[in-house]
Amino acid sequence: MSADERLVIEAVDGIEVDVVAPPDHAPLARQTLAYGLSGLLVPLVGMITLPVFAREFTPSQYGLLELGTTALTVAVAVTDAGLTAAALRNFYDYTGEQERERRSVLLTGFLATSVIALAVALLLIALRHELSRWLFDRPGQGTLVVLIAGSVVAVNTWRYVGEVMRVSFQAFGYLAMSALAAIVTTALGVTGVLALGWRVDGVFVAALAGNTIAAAYGVFAVRRWLSGRFSKPELRSMLAYGLPLVPSALSAWALALVDRIILSRLGSLSQVGQYAVANRLAQLLLIGMTAFLFALSPFLLSTYSEDPEQEKAARGRTLTYLTFILAIVGLAVTLFAKEIFDIVAPKYDDAYLTVGPLALGTALYGIATVLTTGLAIVRKTVHLAGLAVGAAVLNIVLNFALIPPLGIVGAGLATAVGYGALALSYYWLTQRLYPTPYEPRKVLTMLAAASLLGLVGLVSFEPLGLLVAVKIVALAAFVAVSWLARAMTGTEFRELRRFATGMLKPARP
Repeated sequence: MSADERLVIEAVDGIEVDVVAPPDHAPLARQTLAYGLSGLLVPLVGMITLPVFAREFTPSQYGLLELGTTALTVAVAVTDAGLTAAALRNFYDYTGEQERERRSVLLTGFLATSVIALAVALLLIALRHELSRWLFDRPGQGTLVVLIAGSVVAVNTWRYVGEVMRVSFQAFGYLAMSALAAIVTTALGVTGVLALGWRVDGVFVAALAGNTIAAAYGVFAVRRWLSGRFSKPELRSMLAYGLPLVPSALSAWALALVDRIILSRLGSLSQVGQYAVANRLAQLLLIGMTAFLFALSPFLLSTYSEDPEQEKAARGRTLTYLTFILAIVGLAVTLFAKEIFDIVAPKYDDAYLTVGPLALGTALYGIATVLTTGLAIVRKTVHLAGLAVGAAVLNIVLNFALIPPLGIVGAGLATAVGYGALALSYYWLTQRLYPTPYEPRKVLTMLAAASLLGLVGLVSFEPLGLLVAVKIVALAAFVAVSWLARAMTGTEFRELRRFATGMLKPARP
């Protein structure tokens, strides 16, 4: 390997790691910035549309919108069939000099997942009336199911070509694709609702248009990587790797989404609407988490190919840093949820009550995702399915137990406990099969501190200025507790600052 094919990238633990450079020589921080901007678009769309839809739609209509989104998300989890993760793993079975083999991997995965997506979409259309009655508990929503079916193909394509962009280090291409989807969906949806009198079906028309345009752009942008030849051996290898992930993925989506369905049965569509609004705010945590995790996987795989022990060290410290970021952002949205909803969604006056549990659940989901990375590297994903199914079953049981007495708060608590069980079981499995120097004491300390201080968000008193000051003090107290308990040391705070600064530095030539 020549000198100009290598690049020193600062790992998250501050140790310099010599790894194979991506094509544009962009360090992890710049990749994270691009994915961060991409990840910002999803909650940004949610925050833009939230005050519009919350004012134009009743809580029941918003609940219908949330259940439709849930159906789309679950359908895409099925159509993926674990092939995006499998394509990422098989891609790195070959070196940069074996581009033909790498292109064959990506094309094979793309064709396979596209066929599955088309089959699922046709099945949804054929069963649209039955699904309308079962999912929405009301007839006459067949058109909505058809729109969801069309979106399945578009979103599945969007997801896969995004994976191709990740492995080929086209983070800013991913940003452009995300922007297209967000701009078209938001502009068309808001205009339709405000000016044309669209209801829930119209929002899904806008989503179908935006996702289709973004998917078409994405396929065009990565056409070179999809110009290989179909390979049956590669498909068998990818299915062997990816299919065990399907129960895990469905269980993960059950953890994230089944509460809406149970809430609609044990409660009402109005409660689903309240819960959905709370979830929109909790999703702010996804900005940094999704961005960093998207950039992290290719980085860790590249590091592993050069130095497996260095990869372990970097991943261990990554979990600590990610926990701090998720905890402090989650605490912030929990503390100020009531004030935010008073402005953007005044009709949804109970939504703030469940933001804290949902934010904690999102943080635990991010932790669980990092914990699975090591198992993916050593191809031990088959062991994840059972643990994910167990966590999903626990979540479902807790939803049935907690929703009747606690309503949307019970649904949020069930989600947080389910993700907590998932993270703990993944940690246990990882340390048995591929031990990694994680720092569990630090992680638990920060999660506990954020959860306790988040209770301040439930307090309400006058004047407003004093209330805001108390909540700001609670945020400062979290940082102080993290430092005093040595969950984050001065050196670690400096490393985080250095990483953030690295996002803004120009790429090395």
